Amino acid sequence: MLQSFDITCRFFVDDVPIRRYPRKSDDTFPIRPMYVYGSIWDASSWATENGRYKANYGYQPFVGRYSNFKLEGCTAGSGQSCSPPSGSPSNDGGLSRQQVAAMHWVQRNYKVYDYCSDPKRDHSLTPEC
Repeated sequence: MLQSFDITCRFFVDDVPIRRYPRKSDDTFPIRPMYVYGSIWDASSWATENGRYKANYGYQPFVGRYSNFKLEGCTAGSGQSCSPPSGSPSNDGGLSRQQVAAMHWVQRNYKVYDYCSDPKRDHSLTPEC
């Protein structure tokens, strides 16, 4: 059952939205619990324009660091009793025009791979796409 408030998962880095996933069905969030993890792995055989760019292990060790890391949101079963944090300056739940433009810029200039746009993936396993 879709609720009346905005149901979108947004990811921000330094207050800039980088990804936005609207809820498309009851099979996706926020019904099921979510988690965040980070990893470093070599996906150069498939995620970099079909292997066009290979990992250069001469730059190892590869290290990831997080500082001032914050997670905000609602639990899976909280329903309308929870008001998720807004990424919008107007607190209406949506993104401003400036934020949408910034997100598109980040995606054009930094996103290397999007599994939702990969024609080789079985999208029946990724209902969020």
